[in-house]
Order: sequence, then structure tokens, then C-alpha cells
Amino acid sequence: MPHEIRLSPALEEGKLLTHALESVLKSYSFSSFSIGIRSNDAALKAAYREQLQQYVSAAPFWKSKKPVLDAPHVHVLLDVVLNAFVVDIFPQIIVGRYCKLQRGIAQTRHFCYQCKGRGKWNGKTCEICNGEKILTKDSVQELIAPFFVKAFSAKEILFHGAGREDVDVRMLGEGRPFALTIENPFVRKVDLRALEEKINEALQGKVELHALAFAAPDAVAKVTQAYHTKRYRALVHAEKPIALEKLHTHVGNKADVVQTTPIRVEKRRVMKERPHWVVLEKVVPKSAHEVEIFLQTSAGCYVKEFVSGDEGRSVPSIAEWLGIPCVCKELDVLAVEESERMF
Repeated sequence: MPHEIRLSPALEEGKLLTHALESVLKSYSFSSFSIGIRSNDAALKAAYREQLQQYVSAAPFWKSKKPVLDAPHVHVLLDVVLNAFVVDIFPQIIVGRYCKLQRGIAQTRHFCYQCKGRGKWNGKTCEICNGEKILTKDSVQELIAPFFVKAFSAKEILFHGAGREDVDVRMLGEGRPFALTIENPFVRKVDLRALEEKINEALQGKVELHALAFAAPDAVAKVTQAYHTKRYRALVHAEKPIALEKLHTHVGNKADVVQTTPIRVEKRRVMKERPHWVVLEKVVPKSAHEVEIFLQTSAGCYVKEFVSGDEGRSVPSIAEWLGIPCVCKELDVLAVEESERMF
């Protein structure tokens, strides 16, 4: 929310400009700014612009601050119509990668899909979440947010991931790209390497962060909209002994897969067919009924359903290739691949 500073009827000689602005901004650490003026009177607007320019160039408070047109830390609007200053503190954007080393951790706060986080359904305690409002105790977002809130003296943290893995799936390798929007930060100069080490030590065995860096505002869109192929490890369990030769014939081949919205997510996803591709890269037998497979897939492919067939909604599937019922017992994301490295 922007700060609004109401001024007295007379905006006299820059004194109010100095005191009003500095009273709000002195608590914030920032190095770039922009200033605008809103007025229906062109002559008055020009007069205030000259006054502001003189003030900014002379006042000690602004000496270390740089005026910019794009992506300032702070934007000040002198609204002559409202007789007020409107001060916007822009968010700080951080990018990086996270690894999720433990199953049972969501990416973001996992609100109950039935009661929508209210804890009640049809006037009774929601039976899906037992009134808890959420479906998982921990999430990557909730585990790391307090560290960033404290370091940046911020109001809140918004988490943006390059896709997401299921709660029971680990995210390994170099991690999944993500961006953080740090709202209303009082502090901007933070040692990200030290913060990364602090977080990783505190969350050891659960979550790790890597390659933290400051970024421009457009980094959020780059992270969330980029196309990523993935590599997976899946532990497949079959009801009957597995004929490995039936899988070996598919190793190295790119299979076109059509997936209708899976049964497990149909309550919250649009029902439609989605074309994907899968490359079965390696097969490692674990027992007569279990095999470990390594896959490369297109973005958005439902790997669990590719294994089981999902009652005919994923064609082809590992179950179809083997000719026996199968389920994905364990799943790990080994890599979120990029056509061009973002950071």
C-alpha cells in the first residue's frame, strides 16, 4: 500500500517537501527513486517540478540516491490535486533455486481444496482437512519466508515457482528456479550468500536454497512463464513380476503421450487432453516386482499417471507397455532444465 502524506493548504517554498518526504523515507534503505507530479495546471506543474529538482539536487538526504526512470526502489508522486504526496515503496525481487530434500513438504501453503482454507464445509468441520484449513504442515514458502522477512524488515514475502512438484515428491539436483517478491522492505542491502548459508543450516535435511541473487521486476514473469523440460527418477511397483525386456525396447525412444486431466486433480483442473512426450532413459531392476526408471519429459507431464495409466487417461503408459497394473511408489525430480540459463 502506498503512503499518502496530506499537506497543509500551502505547499510553501519546498520546506514542506523536505520535511514530509524525509519523515516517511528516512526509515527506508533505498538507492534509486523517481518523482512525478500530478496537476491540472501546466504552469503550476512546471513550477513544482523546478522546485522539486532544486530540492533533490541540494538536500543531503538525496545525495546518495539515483534518479531513474525504470524500476526505482521508491516512487514519489506530488499530487497537487489531492494536496498530498503519494509514496510507493517498490518490492525487492530475489531469484534462486530450491531443493526439497524431504517428502511431505509442499511448495507453497497448501490450502484445503474443498473448504478453500476456511476449515468449514456445508456448516460442518471439513472432513478433508479436519478443520485445519491446510493439507500439509510445512511448505518451502513458509519455511524460508521468516528469514527473508527478518533480513529485509519486510511486510510479507510472495513466492513464485517455475512450476511445482507434488507434496510427496522430492526436488533434487540443482533445484527448481523460483522468485521472491519482498513487499515493503525497509532494508535492501542484504548479504545473500550469508543469508543462504543461514537458511540452509537451519533447514538442513528439509530445504536448501542456491544461487540467490537480486533481480529486476520482470524476473518473476521469466521464472513463472519459462518452459522447462524435466528429468525424473521413479520407483515403479507392479502387481506381477516385471518383464524387463518390455521396457528395454522403449529405452532411448521419444514417446508421444496424451494425458487427459488426471483423476486425482480433476476437482481443481480443467478437463481436457494434453499432449506430452517422454523419453525412457534408463531402467534399473530393484526386485521382481519393482523397477527404477529414469525419464526425461516435456513440461507439465504427469509422471505418476504415465506410470499407472490412470485408468486409460494416460496413453501410452508404463503399465500398458508391461501389460500389468503398476503404480509410482516414489518420485524425485532430478532436474528442471532450461533452454537458456536464467540465473
